Amino acid sequence: MIASEHLSGVPLLVLANKQDIPDCMGVHTVKPIFNQNAHLIGARDIMLMATSALTGDGVDEGIRWLVDCIKRNNVDRPPRNHDDKL
Repeated sequence: MIASEHLSGVPLLVLANKQDIPDCMGVHTVKPIFNQNAHLIGARDIMLMATSALTGDGVDEGIRWLVDCIKRNNVDRPPRNHDDKL
């Protein structure tokens, strides 16, 4: 799904939750997985954010980043008209 041409240019926010747990898979472990699959992800804004839903750490920052990307993309990459050819 991540490689779908319909998602080309759509920002991708990945929330690495459970960062409040000592033995969780941290961002430094998850990031190389995304780097190895960059060819599938394509050219887009991407953020891998360490979060804890329990404490709220990182959640606001991640959502703000996504909102900023959407605002910027609305100008730089306006939405396609549904009737336009892809």
